[in-house]
Amino acid sequence: MQNDRKNLAVVEIYSHHVFVHTLAASLLASGHNVTVYVSERIFKDLEPMFLKGENKPNFCVSSKDESDFSFLFRVRREIENNCDLLFINSIQGYRIGYFYLLRFRIPTIAGAGRISEFFGSRYKLAGLKTIRQILHHNYTKYLLPKIVKRLTAIVVHTEKARELARNAGYEKPVHCMPFSLHIPKSIKITRNENKVNFLITGQISARSRDYFGILGMFEKLWESGIKNAELTVLSSPMNSPIKDYAYAVFDEMKRLGSAGYPITYFADWIPEAEFVSHSSKADFLIAPILQDYYGAGEITSVEVESIRMGIPALYPDWYFIDESMNGRSFTYSSFTHLTQMIGEFCVDPTLVVSIRSGALKNAERLGIDIVSKELDNFLLEGLVNSDDSGKPIKVTLDG
Repeated sequence: MQNDRKNLAVVEIYSHHVFVHTLAASLLASGHNVTVYVSERIFKDLEPMFLKGENKPNFCVSSKDESDFSFLFRVRREIENNCDLLFINSIQGYRIGYFYLLRFRIPTIAGAGRISEFFGSRYKLAGLKTIRQILHHNYTKYLLPKIVKRLTAIVVHTEKARELARNAGYEKPVHCMPFSLHIPKSIKITRNENKVNFLITGQISARSRDYFGILGMFEKLWESGIKNAELTVLSSPMNSPIKDYAYAVFDEMKRLGSAGYPITYFADWIPEAEFVSHSSKADFLIAPILQDYYGAGEITSVEVESIRMGIPALYPDWYFIDESMNGRSFTYSSFTHLTQMIGEFCVDPTLVVSIRSGALKNAERLGIDIVSKELDNFLLEGLVNSDDSGKPIKVTLDG
């Protein structure tokens, strides 16, 4: 910013290590000093994302037995005293209460990944399946607006999310940037010409994804005689909030594997290096996502991996396809339609090479050079805050 290095902090205690990497790597590429304040469990997946030879941020990691709240309480003064600007990566789940109680008194930008929670939600008791969902929804509705008022700006990941924020009356700066960066050094396309590898990512949750539906579809596909469709599910019951559902899905995947079908699945947490190894080998990503959870402009983990690896993705036709996704996104209207699409790919695997090539070219436009420059321009030119009276004031990071 004005050719001057600034001290910037990034906080993450929820789970989104990929976006921490996107933020930190982009800020470092613009010449700033970056310190990432992160919980120990997230650090294990985050640190390996900074490839050999790449600039790395400073890390401040929670102690082994330190709670997330204690960690935030401990580092708050350090951040306020030593940093010019704070990015809070994920304000989600019950940790929303932490950020309500611990107000950081420096300019703060938050990632609004769950845009529907930030804007537009209402208190409700009906339509939610469990007491936990009812409590979480209303707890979020009460606290998030109070946190949002304190923010200097927000970061979103789709133009639809930016539009939702504006329509909800949010007048402070909104920056749109990808959740993940394209990382060409990690891509090694060595594929079996006779096989087509399909990949599913994302939390095993009945609220957000139809795992039983997609697994049933693949079983019918294999039973119909299509043997060259391979399925990898890059998730595990370990990262699900509802263990009963997750382990029921795991048992179904185990049954399919025992029957001799070409499915790869995991019982435990998947380390980042292994995750990347599997995702980089995929020919297509599939998003068996549900509209109630992803219909407001949120992105799915499939989009994250599609950018990172340059892999084409298959989405339900109601899912918002940003213009930047053209060339690596295809839609299906139902599982029956998806079955037909997969069948066509498997009958003519040579078609996959052409589609993957187009997807890779599209993803290359979301590399660090472009993303970091756009983020730095936003920090330099776009940041506006409001004082207690609501009067706009320019936020400067000149020390």
